[in-house]
Amino acid sequence: MRSVGHLLASISVVLFALAPVASTVPATQPVHAQCGPDSTCDRAPSADQSSNLSLPDGRAQCHDSGPAAACGSPVGILPAMAGRSSTPAGTNACSPVDGKALPSAVATCSGSPAVLASPAPTPTTEVTGTPAPAPSVPEDSLAATGPTQLTLTATAESVHSGQAATIAATADASVGGTDLAIEIFDVTTGTLVGACGQGSRCQVSYAALSGIHEFAGFVTAPTTTVPAAGASPESNHVRIGWLNTAIAASQAVVGPGTPVTITATSTLDVQPSGRWLEIYDLTAGVRVTYCSRGTECATTLKMPSAGVHELVAYVTGEPEAVSTPIYVTWLGVSLSATSIGPASGGTVWLKATANADLTNTPWVLGIYDKQGHLVDHACKTGNTCVVSTWMDGSSKQAYTAMIGTLPNTKLGIVDSITHRVGVPAPTPLVAIQAKSPAVEPTHLLWGVDSCKAIVGDPSGDLFWNVVKEMGTPEFWGRYLTDTVCPGIQAGEIALAARYHMGILPIYNDYDCSAVQYYSTGHDYAVAAVAAARRLGIPAGRVIAIDIEPAGAACPGAANVDSGFIEGWYDGISQAGYVPVYYGNGTSGSDFASAWCATVSRLPNIATASDLWTFEPSLLGSFSKVSNPGFAPYDPGCGGNTLAWQYVLSGGAVIDVDQDEAISSLALWYPS
Repeated sequence: MRSVGHLLASISVVLFALAPVASTVPATQPVHAQCGPDSTCDRAPSADQSSNLSLPDGRAQCHDSGPAAACGSPVGILPAMAGRSSTPAGTNACSPVDGKALPSAVATCSGSPAVLASPAPTPTTEVTGTPAPAPSVPEDSLAATGPTQLTLTATAESVHSGQAATIAATADASVGGTDLAIEIFDVTTGTLVGACGQGSRCQVSYAALSGIHEFAGFVTAPTTTVPAAGASPESNHVRIGWLNTAIAASQAVVGPGTPVTITATSTLDVQPSGRWLEIYDLTAGVRVTYCSRGTECATTLKMPSAGVHELVAYVTGEPEAVSTPIYVTWLGVSLSATSIGPASGGTVWLKATANADLTNTPWVLGIYDKQGHLVDHACKTGNTCVVSTWMDGSSKQAYTAMIGTLPNTKLGIVDSITHRVGVPAPTPLVAIQAKSPAVEPTHLLWGVDSCKAIVGDPSGDLFWNVVKEMGTPEFWGRYLTDTVCPGIQAGEIALAARYHMGILPIYNDYDCSAVQYYSTGHDYAVAAVAAARRLGIPAGRVIAIDIEPAGAACPGAANVDSGFIEGWYDGISQAGYVPVYYGNGTSGSDFASAWCATVSRLPNIATASDLWTFEPSLLGSFSKVSNPGFAPYDPGCGGNTLAWQYVLSGGAVIDVDQDEAISSLALWYPS
């Protein structure tokens, strides 16, 4: 059997492929079968084979085949359809002879015309009396009765779908000078393949899409229908297979854990050639099951979790056969709940996303609050549902997205006129297929960042001064290592844990003018990750790189480039952390230009990392209760701008910069 890797390579080249004619292709050497050839194997698969497979209802286990595989040879699967004739490569079509009308002009004629023996010369003797009468027809036509024997051959017994095989009919005499033709028929479909009005050999190329076709040659008066048996000299019959395979699913979209019957079909019985008809899950990269016989292989598959699976049918051997893929979706739904107001209340935007288009399914998508009330309306079209609601701040709210059906309620006359999807459902959805985890809305966090230590700094305990004058921060930005600023220490981490305050780790242990090239960014990331691990920062948390604006202190910062951004991203994300970029988010700035160049080339960086912008930088007196609305500048080309440093300390008595962040920013919360 071909390897899975070879199968995947084949799929990238051709989706419609072939299998061989069962009775003529040499046997391949399949890998070890699930059951031995003498085993009945009429039992369900054992638990160690696959807990996700079962036999389709009413079907028996296929002999010498894979787990939960039912085989058979239903009538009418992938029928042989008429193909297309063409002149063999490098040859010319037959030309009409003596006005003989041929129904096909694509075949090639060859072979010498019949050469008839000349009558023996009359002895030169003296003869008296009346001379013998001459024949009333030309003497060279007296023996032109046409061929009596015909042999049919083909260049292949099996070929790929749509490819041509050359078929040749060779007679024991030429049809030139007669009213006959050598004709080749696809007797399976009753189609004339080619006809020759001269010569003793007739060749034609013929291509079909699928099926096993039987061919015969005839010496006959030109016709487009297969001559009746015995009506004219007939050749031996030749069979050629144009092989195809297909796959189908009983349902395309179902809930997790719901079984789906998958059926693979072939245009031949795979048993005589020692081949297998297999079902592959390309998404999981595994073979689901296989059948060692028949033209159909079926199994029932279920997936306990949500996902879209790409499945193909595959016939092993040479040539191999790969079907067009199908996709089966086990439903899943995710939910985002976004607010940029305080945790105590405000507008919440909710977006539920299903992993399948629900338009032509029985299901709808709805979002429910913690009390079980449908938010706004259920959605039927597409795979997303976007609604908004208001949190009054009286209690902490959480939301859940569900896929199900609207209850079958009887509506009154007024209701039946006004009812439509978009009007709140009267009761919760029923027949729930999938449900998201409960999601609390994001909200706005207020915090600060500082060069000085949070506590333990000789100039005074900064934390208590901030709390007294500005409010208790919900997060604090601090440096990972000792630079011009001291790195964060154990006492600061302990205080953050005590007050459940998030830490925004910052890396700046480098020359701020050296922000070019992939290797530079990657080296910084490696150093930052090492520092984070020493401090005990778990994977999944953010690490920010400090990209300062160009100026007297960092003149080279104007040269920040795409390679540097990519290097930081790869080094941080490959270590399991979330990359964050602190920089000037203003569209057109040095950083924003480098950022946009990067994400246009690598859009995954825009979705899998976050931005912390220091623009606009405001003037004025702010605090936790008098902070501005969240309005950071963003580059304008994609990216998650989740943090904003909206005012600098400027050497104030309380020496901290003030920040806002959306709560989805993966801060480190020490414990």
